[in-house]
Amino acid sequence: MSEDVTYSTLTLQDSAGTGNCQDRNNFRTKGRYSSVSPTNWRQAALGLLALCLLLLIGLVTMGILYFQTENKVNSGSEKLTQLLQVIEQQRANSSRQQTTTRDLLEKEKSLKSQISELLRWQKKIATKLCQELVTHTSDHKCNPCPKTWHWYQDSCYYFVTTEEKNWDNSRDDCVGKESSLVKIETQEEKDYLKSRPLPKYSFFWLGLSLDPSTSTWLWEDGSIPSPSIFNAADYGSTDETQRCAYFQNGKIFISRCSAEISWICEQTAPLVKPENLD
Repeated sequence: MSEDVTYSTLTLQDSAGTGNCQDRNNFRTKGRYSSVSPTNWRQAALGLLALCLLLLIGLVTMGILYFQTENKVNSGSEKLTQLLQVIEQQRANSSRQQTTTRDLLEKEKSLKSQISELLRWQKKIATKLCQELVTHTSDHKCNPCPKTWHWYQDSCYYFVTTEEKNWDNSRDDCVGKESSLVKIETQEEKDYLKSRPLPKYSFFWLGLSLDPSTSTWLWEDGSIPSPSIFNAADYGSTDETQRCAYFQNGKIFISRCSAEISWICEQTAPLVKPENLD
């Protein structure tokens, strides 16, 4: 019994010692693999410090760029505001210039109209004065009509009393004189032609003829005669061989165009020059 106890006790002690040795070995092993050396810690700390410095540098750089950008934006905004002010000022100036230009153009137009009106009245007065002078002095130099022509209102008249031609040849003669066969437009003009000291039984071709295509009486310029001057209805039963009109003793008649009689030429009178009133 005593030996058994002793063996068991030794075995237990050996087992406990062996276990203690194993635990110490295990502790040493675990301590060796789980611990970090001081060198590794310093490297990690330096790396973190470097990273922090880089981040700080980056933040500072971004801050500087931000403020620079903000300054540029503010500067650009100020320049834009100034530019807009300049543009607005130029627009205002342009608007004032346009208004001034319009005013000047209106004034110029008004002055031209006034000058034109004054010149018209001047010519009208000069014409009346010249007519008075011609009435009392037939050879006055203010007469706007060619020599041997007679002046009345706005026309010059040439009475052919020494020759006789048919209607076509009479018209050609007037064209050669830069005129046309006379056109009677008003009763006053008709009375003037009647008042001229002409031979009692003289007949004068007029620039009035019957248009064969329309059977309408027309002056040479294509206009229709006034009924108060010439009424075609009075000659409705006349045969178509009588297609030309003539003037005799204040009245208008029609005849064959081949008949040979005298004629009257008419042209527009030139304007009277005020300097010719002297």
